[in-house]
Amino acid sequence: MSTTLEDRVILLLREQSGDVVRIDYDGEEPGRPLLGGHGFWERLAERTGVLSRRWRKVYAREQKVTSDMLQAMARLFPSYAFWLVTGITDAINGHVAPATAQTFPERLHVDSPESSAYFRASIELEDRLFREGRVNAEDDAERLYAAERTRPLAHWHDSPLAEVAYRLADTPEYAGLQHLWERREAERAARGRRVAGKDRTGARRRSEAGAPGVQSTVLGVDVRTAHQDAWDLFYVPAGRMPGSRKR
Repeated sequence: MSTTLEDRVILLLREQSGDVVRIDYDGEEPGRPLLGGHGFWERLAERTGVLSRRWRKVYAREQKVTSDMLQAMARLFPSYAFWLVTGITDAINGHVAPATAQTFPERLHVDSPESSAYFRASIELEDRLFREGRVNAEDDAERLYAAERTRPLAHWHDSPLAEVAYRLADTPEYAGLQHLWERREAERAARGRRVAGKDRTGARRRSEAGAPGVQSTVLGVDVRTAHQDAWDLFYVPAGRMPGSRKR
């Protein structure tokens, strides 16, 4: 066991509260937290449907993260969902961690806007499937029945929502999702090239004030990581060429 779910939620809350500015490595200005600033806890409650006092208790380690809180965080920050549950990242595919989190074995924190847009559009379409299928979200048995595929004999049968799914598949929103997927795949290829050490002309080392593990306004540049580039997927020991492997 490494970090706990509570640890990871706290790290995410620290980033989003505005205590740490998230860096946009391709832009000229640091990125802004989605919910940070005055009234953070109230905005978080509004966006997640979870009372602010419950979030405050998790932040103070006065209660454990509950399933509804985890689901709300994963859906609000889908790029962090994989990391929230597992503690590791899959950065090439857009599954990153907050700037406040020390990650390993991967260390890349750069966001993938295309992946994030694709995740969010997918979530919205899934919500529409259940809404337009008139599933009672408060009824456990009905909700599970609507979500389950079955195999009565030799073949799989889709859930009762299959007809609604095909109807949604014929909408502009679904066509837009497929367009987002194409953009995401193109961005993923470009992301892979940068990770491989190509097309990094606009990349900067993580020397901006506030980037965790790299620079402190008090201590200055972190000499342990100063040799790493923002687009390095893996940890590269000092003195070793990026991309080389220890034999």
